Amino acid sequence: MLAKIFTTVKYTLITVNFLFLVTGIIILSVGSSVQSAYNGYHEFLSERFFSLPAFCIATGIIIFLISFAGFYGAFMENYYMILAFAGSMLLMFIFQLSACISGYVLRGNTVALVQKQLISTMDLYGPNKNFEVTKLWDEIQSDFTCCGVINSSDWLSPLNTSMTRGVPVSCCNHVYGAINTFTCNTTVAYVTGCSEAFGNWVQSHAAAIGISGIFLVLMQALAVAGAVWLANITRREREFP
Repeated sequence: MLAKIFTTVKYTLITVNFLFLVTGIIILSVGSSVQSAYNGYHEFLSERFFSLPAFCIATGIIIFLISFAGFYGAFMENYYMILAFAGSMLLMFIFQLSACISGYVLRGNTVALVQKQLISTMDLYGPNKNFEVTKLWDEIQSDFTCCGVINSSDWLSPLNTSMTRGVPVSCCNHVYGAINTFTCNTTVAYVTGCSEAFGNWVQSHAAAIGISGIFLVLMQALAVAGAVWLANITRREREFP
């Protein structure tokens, strides 16, 4: 009976390790894609947002390496290797759980953090000012069909256009190839503020990392439980001291 249980747990752990390996690859891919997406808006994002995808990338690589130890220990029924695998997974479990909590807190503050960064860069917008910031503002307002931080009137003070109500051209929907005179002001500008539109996009990417992290924590708990059980049975079967 004990031998059957041992065999069942052994191959279950091998299967879990395979799924865990696949999960590590997925998390590595998610972290890389989010990192790539965030890099395009580096000037408008707090460094705290880059720690999450960087953590995912590092976690994916570590999981990839640890999984091989789990495969070897389970297949070869090596007590010490299985125990080392279980210990590594337990540490990763605690680390990952802490990161998930931190990620959840960060996700809740996303819009406020993005709003703070956007406000701090508005004075750098203009043809004779910071080119990178100017280019990013135009890209964000065009891509997310938004204007200003809260609304289009946020631009009046930085651009000194309180009299004309003028805002950046990227704040308005314009037809490509149009020949007539084009005027962009607060009357025709996009209604949605960029802290909401852009912030929701950043938040959705942070949520993808959070979901991956929760799934990973569940997989880790299963792997640790199976590894500890298999290690105990292996010790009794092989009569380890």
